Amino acid sequence: MVSFLHYLFSHSSLRVGGVLCLCLLFAGGCASQKAGLDAPQLPAKHWLEEAPGVPVDKKDKVAAAIPNLYDAEKIFKFDDAVFLAIQQSPALVNSAVDIEIKRLALTNAIWKYMPEPRMSMVVSNNITQYNMNTRDTPSDYGRPKLQVGFDAVFPNPFMTYFEHQAQKLMVNLAISTHRKAVGEAIGKLGDLYLRLYAKKRILAEQEAIIPVTKEVADYWSQVEGVDGKQGVARNVAVQQIREAELKAEKTRMEETMLRTQLKILAGVAPKQQFTIDAEDVRGIVHNFDGRVLHWEDRWEKTEDSMLLRSQVKLQDYNIMVAWAQYVPDMTIQVNKNPPAGQYNPPSGDEDTFVHLNISFPLLDWGRRYRGVQTARMQKAQAFHEQSRKRDDYSNNWLQSEQRVSLAETQLKLAENSLKVAELRLTEADIAYKEGIAEFPARASAREAAANARIACYEAEMELDLARLEWMKVATVLQERYLGLPAIEE
Repeated sequence: MVSFLHYLFSHSSLRVGGVLCLCLLFAGGCASQKAGLDAPQLPAKHWLEEAPGVPVDKKDKVAAAIPNLYDAEKIFKFDDAVFLAIQQSPALVNSAVDIEIKRLALTNAIWKYMPEPRMSMVVSNNITQYNMNTRDTPSDYGRPKLQVGFDAVFPNPFMTYFEHQAQKLMVNLAISTHRKAVGEAIGKLGDLYLRLYAKKRILAEQEAIIPVTKEVADYWSQVEGVDGKQGVARNVAVQQIREAELKAEKTRMEETMLRTQLKILAGVAPKQQFTIDAEDVRGIVHNFDGRVLHWEDRWEKTEDSMLLRSQVKLQDYNIMVAWAQYVPDMTIQVNKNPPAGQYNPPSGDEDTFVHLNISFPLLDWGRRYRGVQTARMQKAQAFHEQSRKRDDYSNNWLQSEQRVSLAETQLKLAENSLKVAELRLTEADIAYKEGIAEFPARASAREAAANARIACYEAEMELDLARLEWMKVATVLQERYLGLPAIEE
């Protein structure tokens, strides 16, 4: 290796090549070290300092959701869970990071207004030296020569301006997309809270049925023991005990699964204690009456409406960017390369020249025109998508109202069935006390009343879920925590 380098630098014609080889070897060594570094990691869960998309007056609540997260006595109301999810939910990381990416892209678009100066260095030397003894040969003939030049490409002013405007719009779109994702998370949290509250009430009724079934089994054990029967009724009662226990076990497991989903959505470890006040969200849902609202007014306040209007404006910018392709490219260069008709003398000082290059195609085969037409058609697509989404919103509004009406009817039916079951229970109690009916008949009436109460709880849950869904469609639920969406300029 040493002999090779000695040979390399002993020949003037190869000195430059040796320097370049060493530079490449050094760069390769640096690249190999850099390639071994760990990939960049995402910030910690509390990284969301600015809480993008959240109004300023709400950010104190966002910050307050974290400090007492591990307090064993902490009971999370619905608002606490919402702000906790905004702060650290894994489901919201991507849309929040996308805001930062779009902001960096906006900064890049701003700096494109400035030309990018570049310096070029050319090291050259003779490979052959046939003219060494020529009379006009300069004194530095056969020696390595270094030429330094400067150049800068002028930015396309029209394209740069509209790209800047488009990137400003992209930041707003990213914020709206994040707000929409937060709204979806809020709706999912409300859904889980309502289901957990219903499961809690249902489980209490199911656990209350188990002692009744055991009393029936004891009753038949005593009766059949005296009468000498085969014990068929007692066996049926034992199976009913098992059925009641399995129903309660199933409800407990469903409740556990719902709690796990809630923890994952809120960004809490599944094994961590997370006590909630599941009834808290019902007050928010019950105060909502969608029938006093009009879907046309609410459509203008939705994130989808804002996103679609911005998409149309973005396509306007894209059309102008496509037209800006017709502007010629301009470059300024400073070097010692003489233009035609001028020369640098073999003896004397070399002159420095400035070159302004203007380049535009004589024939682009319709590429720019097709770009403009494509941008126009994309605007037409965005416009028709806006119209289609508006129709879909009106249909979703109508379906939400119908679901609420159906759930209200089902709840009335369940409440009526509960009244009938309670009357029959009262009748069975009176008949049992007067000796007209046996104990199993009274127990059956009590179980029927409990099942009717469970059906009523389920109907209430379905009504609450239907109202919650209507609140999501009307964006009232999101607006409670995020305020109104931004209005594009």
